[in-house]
Amino acid sequence: MNQGEENKDKLKKLVDELLKENPRSQLVKALTLELSMPYSGDPLTQMSTVLNSLNSIYLRPSRRKELER
Repeated sequence: MNQGEENKDKLKKLVDELLKENPRSQLVKALTLELSMPYSGDPLTQMSTVLNSLNSIYLRPSRRKELER
């Protein structure tokens, strides 16, 4: 498995954990550190950070420009 696929798996695990009613903060913190993302103890702030990262990773630049209009 290459690095990109590993990061996708880690991002999926992170999103799945953050969607839980009581996310495990240690797991969230470990995954964010592995992904070189800022960590926040607030689940909503953390989810926002993750979604912004996903947006920049998965949306093509041309598609992003279309959505910003």
